[in-house]
Amino acid sequence: MTPPAAAGVVMVSASFNPHIGGAEKQALELSVALRARGMPVLVATRRLSGFPVEEEIRGVPVHRLWRAGTGLIDAATFLASLSWFLFRRRASYAAIHAHLAGSPALAAALMGRLLDKRVVVKLGGGAGIGELAVSAKTPAGRIKLKLFTLLRPRFIAVAQELADEARRYLGPVSVEVVPNGVDVACYKPAESVEKRLELRRALGWPEKALIFLYVGRLSPEKRLPAFTQAWAEASRRVARDCFLAMIGAGPEESAIRMVADYTRCKERIKIHAPTAEVQAAYAAADVFVLPSISEGLSNALLEALASGLPALASRVGGTPEAVTEGLSGFLFSPMDESELNAKLARVLQDPELSALGRAARQTAVERFSLEKVAERYESLYRAV
Repeated sequence: MTPPAAAGVVMVSASFNPHIGGAEKQALELSVALRARGMPVLVATRRLSGFPVEEEIRGVPVHRLWRAGTGLIDAATFLASLSWFLFRRRASYAAIHAHLAGSPALAAALMGRLLDKRVVVKLGGGAGIGELAVSAKTPAGRIKLKLFTLLRPRFIAVAQELADEARRYLGPVSVEVVPNGVDVACYKPAESVEKRLELRRALGWPEKALIFLYVGRLSPEKRLPAFTQAWAEASRRVARDCFLAMIGAGPEESAIRMVADYTRCKERIKIHAPTAEVQAAYAAADVFVLPSISEGLSNALLEALASGLPALASRVGGTPEAVTEGLSGFLFSPMDESELNAKLARVLQDPELSALGRAARQTAVERFSLEKVAERYESLYRAV
């Protein structure tokens, strides 16, 4: 039976705000967008010490469920709490949306079967290093994958590459490609040149330089030390003032700083601490960089496109579906240094990147706005 238009959805997430990773950010933003469309949404997540059991975050009701102990006890008690919560609140929702294919998604899929509710599970991670690939390497993980094939929720992948990988691990299951969304009203270009310069001064960036920006975790799969060295060598060959800014933290920070010292570019490279308020950095920069060896569909990439930044990014995951070569950015194979150098040269020699930035913004508005993505999910909840 088709649910009424206002049928609710429960967002299930092992962690949630104030923890801000890619999955948690999308869960919150999608919840806000769905509620703006008139759909009742509530979030079920783990209880955190020092935070209320129930609260509203940006108008979204958040229920933090009881758990005890650590390790397996923590997982078991949270799954029991989640199952009871879904049973107890069964009259208030028609669909369950589990973010990431972990054990909470298994509990959601099982309760969906028992209660005759629609269930979607959004897969996380990039091809080869995501949760399905990791699960396939352990006996417990393979049991989890088998249970998913038996329970048969509708799976969501953010890119076709990840949908194809899901079918390799899960068999002939239903996988829908739905991209991540971005708030195009929040992430937008600076309204004037003067405002852009003001933002640069506040960030401690040179006013007249060509600013390259990376936002995200400083982790090995991002290949940031290698990119930093290539950027340093390429920028030294052109008669332009260039600057590389990174916002994030992670195990590669010391390696990036070593490369900056080795290439004598320490004064032209700045690493900022992570912050949830990155709009100013996007609006102040010229080019967004994403040199990963594996991606799903980067939230930071979509935020940069919406902010009018052309992308210089590796050709992996959903990135080629978001960035059109030569129109809204430049793509390269992640392990091909010669191609990276060629694309760096193109960016450095281009005297006018604004046309690419306008195309990037148009792409974000037309294909990845939260409103359009929420509409896709609303239809999907009814169709599952």
